[in-house]
Amino acid sequence: MAKCKICKKEFEKRSPQHVVCCYSPCGVLYMSEITEKKRKKAWNKEKKELKEKIKTHSDYKKELQLLVNKIARLIDYGQPCIATGKLEGKRNGGHFISVGANDTIRFNLHNIHIQSEYSNNYKGGDNFKYCEGIERIYGIDYLERIKNLKNTKPIKLSIDQLKYAIKLSKEIIKEIDKDYIISNPKDRIWQREKYNNVLGIYDSLYK
Repeated sequence: MAKCKICKKEFEKRSPQHVVCCYSPCGVLYMSEITEKKRKKAWNKEKKELKEKIKTHSDYKKELQLLVNKIARLIDYGQPCIATGKLEGKRNGGHFISVGANDTIRFNLHNIHIQSEYSNNYKGGDNFKYCEGIERIYGIDYLERIKNLKNTKPIKLSIDQLKYAIKLSKEIIKEIDKDYIISNPKDRIWQREKYNNVLGIYDSLYK
């Protein structure tokens, strides 16, 4: 005995495709449900395609920024806020040199470290403490290197380049072990260097 997909009553199946107990009303209702599901699926696909068509250059930059920030947070998984040294609170990818101050290096992973939302947003980036945190954890040499990122030559990525970087970023996120804590600061630096090189937007920080 099988159970009707619509009224849930038991009935005897005559074939594998026999999923309702009768033509009317259960069969009619079942076909109506199937048709509606197909319509919704088609509309969702069309809506996704339409959204993609109307995306602007700015939209693609924002999408890539969210993904790159996530990569930085995954590299720093389990680490405290770079500025406050605290573990509690929502985690952001905080920029050492802000996007407003230098748009060119907004996607550079060396410029993005895990930071509490409070420190990043409500304390305006907590610049002085951020600097102290970089020096304390990674050393003065690394601090000087990322300070020099401000000298990066201006970069203008096309929409096609942004799309490709978005694709690569999604692949990187899948690759990173989301539960593995990289406790050695040097290893976190080299993870940033590795994935910067994969994205191919910037020259290497370590020549």
